[in-house]
Amino acid sequence: MSNSDLLSTLSTAFECWRSNRNGRQVPTPNTLREQAVGLLEHYSSSKITSVLRISGSQLKQWRNSISPPVNNPQFVHLPILAPSTQTTFNVELKFFQGDTMSL
Repeated sequence: MSNSDLLSTLSTAFECWRSNRNGRQVPTPNTLREQAVGLLEHYSSSKITSVLRISGSQLKQWRNSISPPVNNPQFVHLPILAPSTQTTFNVELKFFQGDTMSL
C-alpha cells in the first residue's frame, strides 16, 4: 500500500467514525490516534491535520501520549489441548475504527 493510500484510508476511517459516533464529545479511538501519529513518518503534520480534519495540537498531544508501538504478531498461536480437555476460548477483535467484536 502506498503512502497516499495510507492517508486516504485513514481519512476514510476518520469520516466513518465521525458519522457513527454518539455526539461530538466522544474521544477519538486510540487506534485512529495511533495511525495518525504513524503517518508522521511519511507526511508533514500540516498535511495530516488538513486531510484528517484534526488540529495540530491534537496530533502533537497524541504523539506525546503514545508509547512506542509493540511488535504485534500477525498470527496468534493457540495451545494444543488434549482431546478430553474442554476449555473455552474467548477471542476479541479490535478494528482500526475503534470497534470490537467478541467471539
